[in-house]
Amino acid sequence: MTPQYYWIGERQNPQLKTYYVAYGPLSQAKAKKYGRPIYGCNIMHRFETNEAYQARLTALRAQGERVLPC
Repeated sequence: MTPQYYWIGERQNPQLKTYYVAYGPLSQAKAKKYGRPIYGCNIMHRFETNEAYQARLTALRAQGERVLPC
């Protein structure tokens, strides 16, 4: 069984600007697939634990960043 990590995608789109997508638990292969958008740029941030993932989502929202569900 492949390990699953928690992922947040930092989406950089020239028209919509930067926003984040909370992907949650994904395999490394799926995260790689989501990291290649058709338009713009997507940076995938990996978190080892759910606690670290949730803390980062909370910090992003506190900074006023747009965080979308997957």
